[in-house]
Order: sequence, then C-alpha cells, then structure tokens
Amino acid sequence: MRRIIVLAFVIGPSIGLGQAPPRRVALPPHNGRLATGFTVITSVRELSDGRILVTDPQDLQLVVADFRGGEPKQISRRGQGPGEYGMAGPLFGLGGDSSLMSDFMGRRVLLLDGDKIVATVPADNPVLRATQGFVRFADRFGHVTSLKSPDVPTGASVTGVRDSSTVLRFHRTTGKVDTITKILDRPSARTITRDAKGEISSSSSRALRLRVGEQYIMHPDGWIAVVRINPFRVDWRSPEGRWTLGTPLPVPVIRMTQKEKDASRARTAASRAANPSSTPLPPQLQTPDDEWPDVMPPHIQGELTFSPDGDVILRRQPSADHPGTAYYVVDRRGRLLGVLDLKDNERIIGWGAKSLYIVETDTDDLKYIRRHPWPSVRLPG
Repeated sequence: MRRIIVLAFVIGPSIGLGQAPPRRVALPPHNGRLATGFTVITSVRELSDGRILVTDPQDLQLVVADFRGGEPKQISRRGQGPGEYGMAGPLFGLGGDSSLMSDFMGRRVLLLDGDKIVATVPADNPVLRATQGFVRFADRFGHVTSLKSPDVPTGASVTGVRDSSTVLRFHRTTGKVDTITKILDRPSARTITRDAKGEISSSSSRALRLRVGEQYIMHPDGWIAVVRINPFRVDWRSPEGRWTLGTPLPVPVIRMTQKEKDASRARTAASRAANPSSTPLPPQLQTPDDEWPDVMPPHIQGELTFSPDGDVILRRQPSADHPGTAYYVVDRRGRLLGVLDLKDNERIIGWGAKSLYIVETDTDDLKYIRRHPWPSVRLPG
C-alpha cells in the first residue's frame, strides 16, 4: 500500500490551532484476505476467534467467514419468521461476541451470539415502535440510538442548512430515553405525497451535490463521536454524559471554483463508467450553479468508523488537487492524529481488536475483504 502523505498545508494551520502536526499513519501489509468476492458490503463484525460476520444485502446477505479458508457460511435466511430477516442490515457489536443486526425491512432487530441468531426483537417492541425500527448503533450497556427528524411537509421542499434532527439514546430493557444532541441535516431536495388520511404514500429524496450534514457514531463502549461541520471538528460524549468539545481540525478550506466543479463531475462520471450496471446518469450530474456549496465539504457523508484504539476515522472529501481516497483519524480529545491514504479502489469497512478491515473492488466490481494490523497512533500528552 502507498505510504501516507501528510500534506504541507495541513501542518501550518495545525500549529496555529495549538495542535501537533498530523502524523503519517501507514497500514502494514494485510495478514488475511477472503477469496470470496461480495457484491455489496455494508458491515464487518470481528469475532474473538478471528472469523468475521459480513453483511451483503444485495447477494450473500448475512454470512460468517474465516480467513483460514473455506467458503462463507450463510447465517439463517430471508423471511419473516423468528431468526429470519427481510434484508441483512448493519451489524453492531455488543459485549463479547454478541451482536445486534438491524432488519430495516421488518422494522425489527436480531440478536446474535457469535455466528448464531439467538433472538428476534419484534416490531411491536416499545423501543422499536419509538424508533420506527431504525436502530442505528448499539453499545454493550444495552443502549441503542436513533434519529428523530422534524415532520416533512407535503409536496416539494429542500432541507435547509439550519435544519436539524435529534439524536436519541434508548435503553433496550428499561425503555429509558436520553436526548444526546442535535445534528444538522444533510441539505436535500425531497418530494412527499400523502393520502386522504394524511399518511405518506410516496416519497423521494436526493442530497444536493457535495452537501453534507453532521454525523454521529457510537462505540460499543458507549462513547459517541459527533462530527460537526461549522467549524469542522469532532465532539465526544462519554457514557456518563460528559462532553469533550473538539477544536477546529487543521484541514484546508477549498473554495468551490469551476476547477473543483469540473473535477467533481469527472469523478462522478468515472465512477459510473467503472460500474456499467449502474443506472443512467441522473439529472443532478449537471448541477445548477445555485446548488453547489461555496466551499468543498471536508468529509464524505456516511463514511465513518472507529480504529481499534477507539479513535474515529472519517473519509476525506477528494478535491481537484487531492483526488485520492484518504481518511482522517481523530482521537477522543478531538485531535487530528493523522491522515491515512488508500488506493482509489479501497475503502475502510470496519475494525476489530487489533485490525482494520479494508474492502478492495476489482475490475468486475466484486468486493474483497482484507485484514490489516492497526499501527496504534498516539499524540504526546
């Protein structure tokens, strides 16, 4: 793999903000690679014996795989019965080898012990009713989180830059609800149709080009990272409710010039050309000038995870001068530890006790999982 390049423009602002310059973070060579190719990989969950659970909702669904060899073994099957699922959703680690999997189609969740589904939490569970089945993260203390968004008006509307949703934390046993914080929504264009009873009969939504909202992610140990965008920083909440507010991250502010617009369109066209099975280019590829943001967002929506050390890892938004795939690593004091570069056909999909999991995509658009040791990165003090 290529070594990490920490760009000079990062170092200057970091000193002005009182932070040490970001370090180079390089992944050692992989020590495991699955021979089976997947269609879509949405999550990887490491088990204590070195095997991994993988969700591929388009093809293989929920499987357990072993880097020592053999084909992945499917866990249960699609269906509506106990232990079955409408579609394999994201996996979240609980304590030990226990996991929780969201089944968004069935508006329920499944609990796993290792590679076995041991319980199905039905849609009429009070917590699932309150979250409408959209459980996003879980911890080992019995908590799950969800977002409560404001009511959407009928007809066409646009989510504004000041619109926000509320992050709620629920206890799966007691039903206790905690309000964690508000996060800014991703600016989007949407259309809602309602029937005579006022219920939503159809809906459509698309994010405005190169617009991002704030994001959050919860670690199994209960810590919550919140990625803020104005200024760009990471705030942390401890399981007890103590907040550590991060300082602005020392990354460049890139103006949305014509050069950046052309580069963005070229990246989109190249991505779609590499996947012939994708749908035709959408109208928003030719973005109206009033829809572009004034500056490039510093990160990509929805691509964040943890390191084995508990740091948050979020993907950098590519730009005209720096088009590659790269990730910021931010510790629990909100400090930028380093910048991790990957190849264009690679991305981070998950983490384990001592490893980071990478997905590489081949020329046939098949996805392969690699396991790399994680080089612990710490700043003095």
